[in-house]
Amino acid sequence: MAFDTTNDGRALQRLLDELGRLPGIGPKSAQRIAYHLLEVDSEEARRLAQAILELKQQVHFCPICFNYATRDECDICLDSSRDRSKICVVSEPKDVSAIERTGAFHGLYHVLGGVISPYGQDWSRAAPRARVAVPPGRWHRYRGSSGN
Repeated sequence: MAFDTTNDGRALQRLLDELGRLPGIGPKSAQRIAYHLLEVDSEEARRLAQAILELKQQVHFCPICFNYATRDECDICLDSSRDRSKICVVSEPKDVSAIERTGAFHGLYHVLGGVISPYGQDWSRAAPRARVAVPPGRWHRYRGSSGN
C-alpha cells in the first residue's frame, strides 16, 4: 500500500505553517484561526477555500495603473468621472484602497509595486511601471502618505 501524503497526520501543522506565513499572523493567531476552521462545518471551510482560489484566478494587475483589477482594466481607470489631470503615485495597491476610503482624491493612480530604492532594488518589477511619461504638474503626492 502506497503512503498517502495527504493523510500523513500533519494536516493541522501544515495549516498552522501556511497561516503563519501570512502578514500579521503570528503563531497564536494561526492557532486560533486553525482551531476555528476545525469547528466550522465543511461547507464553510469549502467556501473560504473557494474564495481564495477565485481571488487568485480572477484578480490581476490593471495594465494601465497596476492596481488590482477583475476586468481588463481596474474600476478607477474605467471611471470616466475621474480627474485625468491628476496622478497619485503609490507604492502598493493597498495604498490605493486606503486613499480611496478617504474620498479626498478623485484622480488616477500609478502603482509602483514597491518602494524604489537605488540599493538592492529588483528593478525587473518596478522599472516597466516607472516608465510613465506624465507632463509636468500632473503628479499628485497624497499628503497622508509616509513616503518622500
